[in-house]
Amino acid sequence: MENKKQLDKRLVAVIAVLVLVIVGLVGFLLLRQNTIGIEDGDIPKVGYAANATVMLDQNALQAAMDEAMANAKDGNVSLLYKNHAYSEDGTDFSCYIVNSAANKYDMFLTIYADAALTDQIFLSGLVPPGSGFESITLDRALEAGDHTVNVVVTQVDTDENGAQVIKNQVAHTMEFHVSQ
Repeated sequence: MENKKQLDKRLVAVIAVLVLVIVGLVGFLLLRQNTIGIEDGDIPKVGYAANATVMLDQNALQAAMDEAMANAKDGNVSLLYKNHAYSEDGTDFSCYIVNSAANKYDMFLTIYADAALTDQIFLSGLVPPGSGFESITLDRALEAGDHTVNVVVTQVDTDENGAQVIKNQVAHTMEFHVSQ
């Protein structure tokens, strides 16, 4: 009888931990979503998920967790890079930017000189997983000094019709240094 009580307590604890993990995962995913739209003047919005469901049994909970993990695995964008790139002329930079071999998709890089992503200074061709750059040449020279640039990484997939489509996209900053 005492073993059954201990087993029941353990089962309740495991279920409670799983519920907390799922709530945390759902919260993380909701906070990560892009909530800024062009048509509303870039005003952040808060809203409810349209496809939220309540899990009432252990099997439904496990199925939802398995689906979330499968979706997260497919949606990863793994980039290997050093945060600093160096140039003497403002055009030719030594750098390290690689599409990780762990990625499933080819990618291309777009580098912008501004945070608004309007001043494009570099656009790569498709880079397969495991390949990358040790040097790049910008479309125009940056002035002497230190520059924070925005690197947009776009993963590309081929759909059922053979057309290339954007699969995932992330942006991050890098520091570009031009000798004075």
